[in-house]
Amino acid sequence: MSNSDLRRLHAVTDNFFFWQGLRWIPMGVALMVCSIAMMPGVPLPKNIRPWIGVPFIVVALWLSTSVLGRYYARNFGRVRMDLERHTTRTSVKWLVVYPAILGSMLVDGIWKPPVLLSAIAFALAVEAYRESTGGGRTHYIFAALTLGIFSLFPALGVIPTGVVALAGVIALTGAIYVVGGLLDHRELVRILGSAHPADVRTI
Repeated sequence: MSNSDLRRLHAVTDNFFFWQGLRWIPMGVALMVCSIAMMPGVPLPKNIRPWIGVPFIVVALWLSTSVLGRYYARNFGRVRMDLERHTTRTSVKWLVVYPAILGSMLVDGIWKPPVLLSAIAFALAVEAYRESTGGGRTHYIFAALTLGIFSLFPALGVIPTGVVALAGVIALTGAIYVVGGLLDHRELVRILGSAHPADVRTI
């Protein structure tokens, strides 16, 4: 095995959970359902509109953790990750990334700026995710660029500001989950192959 292949294999096993792309697809579908429910033109009672996506999110979490978790363990084995290697990533995620996304969504929904801050926040989060989970996967670079371009749509008059624009960001993020998940899974299969189940440490 060449040094470059060995480094790639290490990047995957060191971030094994995040390369299990099929796990992200159910949540992507749930996000797209939530975005549809947010659209003013969709004929839904106002009092139940915020709750439409809840059962989809619950089912998505069950599929991602239970069903697809067993699938990956059965087909690719298990990797015991060294959690101490990722403390910085975890801290930044909870203390910086998630608050920034939530705050930008509130700004977009309440103050309705011409440039979508939530799209920019998601774009930066996507690129940070790619870099912090082993790099590679150029599809996330294109995803981040797409979100960055979408952030300008209200200023260009393509879509109105407010709820419609925010729903568009959520729908686009859901699509990135689905497409990115499929491509991540394909890359995982290419790098690791259909290994026999085994309990291994990070290579």
